[in-house]
Amino acid sequence: MTTTWGEDYVTLALRVEKHFEGFVDAYCGPPELKTRTEKEEKQSLDQLLAQAEHLEATVPAEDKARRIYLEKQITGIKTTISVLRGEEMDYTRKVELFFDITPEKTPDSHLDRQIQILKDIFKTDRIHEAVDEWRTSREVSESRLESMIQELCAEGRKRTYDLYPLPENEHIDFVLVHDKPWSGYNWYLGAYLSRVEINTDIPVQIAGLPSLIFHEGYPGHHTDHVIKEKILYNEKGFLEASIFVYNTPECLISEGVGNAGLNLIFEDRKKVYEYLNAKFQANLDVETEAAIAEAFKTLSRSSGNAALMVHQEDCPPEEAVEYLVQMGLTTQKRAEKQMEFITNPLFSPYIFNYTVGEDIVQEAYKSINPRTIYESQVCPSNLRYLQ
Repeated sequence: MTTTWGEDYVTLALRVEKHFEGFVDAYCGPPELKTRTEKEEKQSLDQLLAQAEHLEATVPAEDKARRIYLEKQITGIKTTISVLRGEEMDYTRKVELFFDITPEKTPDSHLDRQIQILKDIFKTDRIHEAVDEWRTSREVSESRLESMIQELCAEGRKRTYDLYPLPENEHIDFVLVHDKPWSGYNWYLGAYLSRVEINTDIPVQIAGLPSLIFHEGYPGHHTDHVIKEKILYNEKGFLEASIFVYNTPECLISEGVGNAGLNLIFEDRKKVYEYLNAKFQANLDVETEAAIAEAFKTLSRSSGNAALMVHQEDCPPEEAVEYLVQMGLTTQKRAEKQMEFITNPLFSPYIFNYTVGEDIVQEAYKSINPRTIYESQVCPSNLRYLQ
């Protein structure tokens, strides 16, 4: 039976899913293709690697930007197969092959500067205690959370619609859940529908709630998936765009789009906090809260440092946990949970997608219409061809 390149790409991803549950994050392609693959016998990793190499050698070449993107996607898939086969691989190289970036440590001096800013704001050297008190004072109760999520979703949707012509039948269902390892997750269901789960086991602060909702919904993951399904799959017929797979450059861009979404529709954090004060009587000191948020945004890079310490510098995980507590101003429990992620051979490289992805997308927005990022197949290496 003759198949297209896109069909073979989708089939390979679905076959890898049988070895790595969660590898396929979303699928909105032909149901019969998925059904047929699910009925197959589980193929060996050697077979899958051979299929990936064949795809790599036959990537559609008519459009340079698309060709580069597809080559990088296949490289990510091949690397996942290699890791599943038990191949030893340098951590930095693994990040490069998965996400088309080279990870770098953020100097501790940059983190120290932000910690000092927070000490000055809170007027204390007992910064962990001050941060804990600040976080607790701004927690949103679960009874109030659902209504606030719906209001923020509606506001994000309205502002996103001013930028992009989304399909009329697109929709998000927000659901509160427990016992999850993340704060929020978008399950894209296809046909322009998403289910976004918000984990209430992790306390949500009012100043951080907009970032979470916009990241998962409008103009973040939901918006990105909807536009790509509509433009790339339904209109252009790129079958490979009907499947979203883990550990590939599209993940980096997706997380970057999610993190950059707040500034895209609200200009900056201060405008968001002014909105929270007006809509929810949040009583936030806009200047102070914005300074705190920016400090913690930089401190979040400590997670990438911790990953490089463990994997490149042979640092014991327990020492890296202490580093996260001290330099990331996080709790022991959260640092230990991060370390579980950081020490997983298939998940650990993902830690860079949030910070580096946002850096790359924000920089791209300076010279590329943001709409192009949503409507194109994007990886770091092909951005210069999308100018």
